[in-house]
Amino acid sequence: MKIEVFDDPPSLVHLIVGALGNFFPAIFVIFVFYQIVEHMVKNSEKPGKEKVQNMLGDFAEYCFGSTVAALLAALV
Repeated sequence: MKIEVFDDPPSLVHLIVGALGNFFPAIFVIFVFYQIVEHMVKNSEKPGKEKVQNMLGDFAEYCFGSTVAALLAALV
């Protein structure tokens, strides 16, 4: 399975939200529920529109933003 990372303009938002998630843990819960609901809604409108690879890519972008923020916070 090929995961698509940084494949669309909202990818930057996922990166920023991931970075903010380190400082506000509730953001992670909101992000997870949003991704699940987005996946369900897009697939109910048109089956196959939102692939699982895209959703996993969004989680990878979030994790990358979280990792970068944690590393920068550790350096400061």
